[in-house]
Amino acid sequence: MRKLLLALLLVGTLFSCENACDVQTDIDQIKAKRTALTNQQYDLLSTINGLRNTSDQLTKDLEYTRKVKGIINTGREPRYVVTLHLEQSRFSIDPFEHAKDAMNAIEFDIPVDKKLFDEVKVGTTLVKEFRSGSFIMSGTFSDWDITIESKKIL
Repeated sequence: MRKLLLALLLVGTLFSCENACDVQTDIDQIKAKRTALTNQQYDLLSTINGLRNTSDQLTKDLEYTRKVKGIINTGREPRYVVTLHLEQSRFSIDPFEHAKDAMNAIEFDIPVDKKLFDEVKVGTTLVKEFRSGSFIMSGTFSDWDITIESKKIL
């Protein structure tokens, strides 16, 4: 009886266990599937981010279109307005001169065409010009700075 039980146990062990080569093959297949799924996940995340960016841009375009269309429906043309910031800056170590320049700075709106409105960005410096007359007559180093402060559609 013992021999029979031992023989059955030996036969069951031989036929039921996979060899090491089969196990390694299964492991390699599982690793390959995991790599493929990870790559697919990265591709899907990239696609999602691209779609989010597209959606954000379309939302901005829609808001812009609604605003312009609302203006056009009133019977008037849209007015593209740029606010300019004009300030004098000087080369000086006197803090009162710098404070005076800051207090004397002005901002004003000018209407522009759509092409210019689309080309310029807030913060763009339009003019930074040396004031040669002040240098010749007074010996001061200063320049005019004109920058884009804001943009709006009326």
